Amino acid sequence: MGMTLKEFFEQNGNKPIEIQEDGTIKVLEEKGPWKPETGERYYVVSDIGAVGALCWCNDEIDKRKLDIGDVFRTNAEAARALHRLKARKKFLDAGGHEGMDGYEFGDKYHVYPQRGENRLNATIEGNVTAFDIWFETKADAQKAIDSLTDDEKAALCWTGEEE
Repeated sequence: MGMTLKEFFEQNGNKPIEIQEDGTIKVLEEKGPWKPETGERYYVVSDIGAVGALCWCNDEIDKRKLDIGDVFRTNAEAARALHRLKARKKFLDAGGHEGMDGYEFGDKYHVYPQRGENRLNATIEGNVTAFDIWFETKADAQKAIDSLTDDEKAALCWTGEEE
């Protein structure tokens, strides 16, 4: 037995919906970053470069962490973010440059993940690449790759699939 729209909204609130061709209603997933419920545990990358767990109080500190993307559902998600931060620093330490500074994307060497193989490649690449950091030479790009730990490489190659 069906329900009226009023009954539907009373049960589901104002969530975004889509009317299907057969007339049924599909509740759409809300977009945006995940936000814990009050009292729920979440994970962060701390100011000393470690992963930690906090309890969501919905206070100003929690909201600021959410604004900068430092709120994660799991320890593994926070650890992956930490590995990416470390890898970005190593790219810059190995001679990488941020921004294109007037160069065409195809003029410089970039590092990009070879998805499915969990490995990184260095080449002249015309697409968006890891951190949009470029290198003068292929050797510098390879030096950056070689400086990464396996966890840092895995964080850059992660495809967004569940753990």
